[in-house]
Amino acid sequence: MKHPAYHLRPNKAVDRLTLIDAIKHLGKLSDLSEYTYYGFGGPTLEDFRLLYEFHPEIRMISIENNDETYKRQQFHAPCRTVHLKLKKTEFKTFLARYEANNKKSIFWLDYISLKYAHLEEFMVLLGKVSPYSVIKLTLRCEPSDYFGKDESEVSRKKQEFQKEFQEVLPHPSDEPPSAFADFAKLVQDMAQIAAQKALSSTTLLKFVPISSFCYADGAGMFTLSGIVCLRTQQAITESAFRTWHLANLNWHKPRVIDVPTLSTKERLHLQRRLPRGPNAGRILRNSLGYLIDSDATRTDAKLQQYADFHRYFPYFIKAIP
Repeated sequence: MKHPAYHLRPNKAVDRLTLIDAIKHLGKLSDLSEYTYYGFGGPTLEDFRLLYEFHPEIRMISIENNDETYKRQQFHAPCRTVHLKLKKTEFKTFLARYEANNKKSIFWLDYISLKYAHLEEFMVLLGKVSPYSVIKLTLRCEPSDYFGKDESEVSRKKQEFQKEFQEVLPHPSDEPPSAFADFAKLVQDMAQIAAQKALSSTTLLKFVPISSFCYADGAGMFTLSGIVCLRTQQAITESAFRTWHLANLNWHKPRVIDVPTLSTKERLHLQRRLPRGPNAGRILRNSLGYLIDSDATRTDAKLQQYADFHRYFPYFIKAIP
């Protein structure tokens, strides 16, 4: 099975590391050794590698259906099977059999498409996990998917979108926006409605958002992390993440990840001038003395991104094996 090089995509790498950081704050609520992480690891199991590096006390289970990808996972496994189990199965099958048994979980539903079936699986999972479990949901969020060569094709795609997602649209007439950030906000609204349907006000549990981001690494993506908690414990749960600078506890619009391409020398130069506040982009541009994008405004925006996410910025290094 052909896979994009997820482990070499900088915005995806930032998103992956923000989850690692969120888990650190989760430790304020529960002992991390009580958790099991479930994810779609892909061929190189990159998120599992990072999780084992930063939080080795967490048990891990990878869910994969493709034969060849499963073989590659066996080759790339970052640790012995006592810490990591590789399951060859469809997630739908796994979900049907999954029982929390009062054990805490961390799930990353890392989808590469936008389908109502994915939101249905999200809803089913919400109804199964134990309190203080975390679910991260990633969905494709690409406006160009819903635009075509002529008006009739565009109209057809919009109608298909409305029909497929009618159960979770804020308004029946909502259409896929042409602007990426607006589309990401609509997808977040759909996820919020799905969570509210799964855990209605009559239940003891509630899904509380932790963070949300949107980014493009070849295609637009939206990603949301949240925690399932008792309604009576919502304030305590939110307090564990309130000091996190990337937290989104109130369903505000997703934060854009769009980190710049910088040389190692540039990063070392800029690193000494961080952290900075909201004007970091301009300050870092003046420090460099040149533009890294088409104009000063775009350069400032890119360097502000670096200031905001420099702790999560990956290094891709050429090496001689």
